[in-house]
Amino acid sequence: MGIYITTFLVSLVLVLLLMPPFIRLMIKYRVLDKAGGRKIHTGYTAHMGGVVIFLGFVISVTTMIFAYFNPHNFSYLISFAFSLLIMILVGIRDDMNSLGPWTKLLFEIAVGLLFCHIGITITSITGFSSEQIINIPEWLSYPITIFFFIVVVNSYNLIDGIDGQAGMQALNTFLFIFLFFILQVGKADIGTPISATFVEICLVAIMGATIGFLRYNWQKAKIFMGDTGSLFIGTLITIFIVLAMKYNAGVTADDSVFGLKMKASVAPFLGYFYLPFADTLRVFISRIRKGKSPFSPDKTHIHHFFIRLGYSHQRCTLTTFTISFCISIISTILAFLVSDLVFIIIIILSWFLYVKMVHIMIVRRVKSMGGGGIL
Repeated sequence: MGIYITTFLVSLVLVLLLMPPFIRLMIKYRVLDKAGGRKIHTGYTAHMGGVVIFLGFVISVTTMIFAYFNPHNFSYLISFAFSLLIMILVGIRDDMNSLGPWTKLLFEIAVGLLFCHIGITITSITGFSSEQIINIPEWLSYPITIFFFIVVVNSYNLIDGIDGQAGMQALNTFLFIFLFFILQVGKADIGTPISATFVEICLVAIMGATIGFLRYNWQKAKIFMGDTGSLFIGTLITIFIVLAMKYNAGVTADDSVFGLKMKASVAPFLGYFYLPFADTLRVFISRIRKGKSPFSPDKTHIHHFFIRLGYSHQRCTLTTFTISFCISIISTILAFLVSDLVFIIIIILSWFLYVKMVHIMIVRRVKSMGGGGIL
């Protein structure tokens, strides 16, 4: 446990120390995010905070690997690091001078292929019973994984709309996946080149970096993570979800701290990222129904509605985090009770319930307050 605490603290302290001079540097060179359009902040705010998050993560993970282990599988580590570096560079380029959506999509496909190449792929799903394992052939697992990667990265990017929200949503996902690895996986070896210990170190490192970033991103934010941060963190979320799926399919009840194995091997991890998934799908369908491109910017995300209701950024962020946290707890409980296909049916039905509740409890109230035309 000491290595996890050390990794967390190194990452946290690095971000806390590096962020203030980085903010001053962004202000000096006018690397600022201007208010206006669909953006709901005021004035000019430094961005590209994802650079410091990345540095805190990489330095802490690298330090721990060489301090506590005798590294092997260098080709996999290099491929892993290279893929993350690509996303960081794409994010920096996009923050400096916006890239077109198709250009970003091509880079996301390329990075998705790199991760598939080192074995980070969705390879199986449980049927209507935990004993019924449906294996996905390699030719199909690649496009499924790449599509999943694109969906997660862009869903996370779109949830980054108010102070603190993207960081808190990421923390929720990372926390529950970390608890899964600690309590369910233990030291199990399922034959993947990426060990459970390495995943756990990465998880505590990114949690420390994210908390350090939130110190400066909380209302009123001194810096935004920008696409640099959202693409990088979205990539990590995808990697950890897919690796959790692979480990969950391979571990046994004997590996678990409590002697229990989840019946569902895929669906619970979708629940840990439920709110960004559900809200992005709701917004995309709403735009398509109005004859717009699903990628056209607007102010119809759930946080936009909360702001129209008079919520502060802080209250809105804590509300959406509480929703995600509760859904993650429910997902964990359901994972021990039902298989993947049953769980996925529940997720689909819950999405329709989510859309209806958003419309009844939030959108109607916004319209009654004079916010008509927002849909």
